[in-house]
Amino acid sequence: MLENDRDNGLAREDEASLTERAYQAISRAIANLEFKPGEVLRQDRLARWLSISRTPVREALRRLEQEGIIQTVAGRGLIVAELTVKDVEDMLDLLRLTDAHAAFLAAQRRSDQQAARLLEVTRELLAAAEAHDIERWTQADRPYHDIVLSAAGNQLLRQTIQDVRRRLHRITINSGTRPERLIACTHEHVAVAEAIAARDAEAARRLMAEHIDAMSRSAMALIHTYIVPVRGERF
Repeated sequence: MLENDRDNGLAREDEASLTERAYQAISRAIANLEFKPGEVLRQDRLARWLSISRTPVREALRRLEQEGIIQTVAGRGLIVAELTVKDVEDMLDLLRLTDAHAAFLAAQRRSDQQAARLLEVTRELLAAAEAHDIERWTQADRPYHDIVLSAAGNQLLRQTIQDVRRRLHRITINSGTRPERLIACTHEHVAVAEAIAARDAEAARRLMAEHIDAMSRSAMALIHTYIVPVRGERF
């Protein structure tokens, strides 16, 4: 390989890495309400925040816009997308179908190593829930869902679920942190994991659907009790 070709290859790899870093950081800030619905996102400000150039920030924003997490508004530019009550209801309905099917497939296709790791993660979730350690619980919840989606073995299904969960995160993370809901949610995770480990696909599907139903009720209660009275139907 010529020196210039090698340098160009490294430059493209570095730019891709920076774009991914920018994407993850901005996505996480939106999910955690550090960037609020309707807030304008400016490339120069984000580049300074991340200490990188504007090019990877621009690419990250393009990706987030394609996913519907941010949107372009005439006269304002790029803003954090707002949700409506109907948006949330529709996404929760889709998540119920897709997550339940992923659990069904995972029970059929999982490896012994994936089953063992999934059960191990549920023990981490239980310990975090009993201590009401939200940060620790969230850190364990990510690999839990990663294992289920990996075991399901359907990349398009995985992408769909991840996109929906990303858009819903700012609602679901705030609706599941009450101690009683966190404990109940964790036991739902355990039941699904045990069904997957036992290769009981129908039970895994049913239990995951019931888990999403419980999460949906909690999320909608949060919206109607605390969000709609303050912000209205768009938030």
